[in-house]
Amino acid sequence: MYEVISIAEACMTRYVHLRNCETGAIEHCFDDSDIRDEDQKDFWFMKVGEQYECKILLFGRPLKPGEELDEYCMVCRQIGPMEKLGLYNILPVESKGNIYYIIEGDTKEVDCTTEFIFHSTRRDLVQVDDVISPRLLWRYNG
Repeated sequence: MYEVISIAEACMTRYVHLRNCETGAIEHCFDDSDIRDEDQKDFWFMKVGEQYECKILLFGRPLKPGEELDEYCMVCRQIGPMEKLGLYNILPVESKGNIYYIIEGDTKEVDCTTEFIFHSTRRDLVQVDDVISPRLLWRYNG
């Protein structure tokens, strides 16, 4: 469960700051859910001070052997099998007590290891309560 701390509007996206109600961790997430078809739901129902069940997707890649650690690196532990979210397979991972998800394509180098270092460059809000981000409901072929 996450509490919304603040929401900042931008031209093409929103920045949603969340606090994990269990761990106290602060998450700075992108919300691109407004880029959607008319019949799809978005996350604009979220209100500051309210609590929601959220899934946060990590963008990045596993750190390769010999690469140096930096402030974007986090130790992740696989906590379950691949799950389906929209049209994509996502891997649930835990880092410092917080649950995140990684798109299947970004986990190919993990090689069935249960613990690995992930270089996370961005965090996206991909599900809030029962609403899935429209971006996960269509495939990008670019």
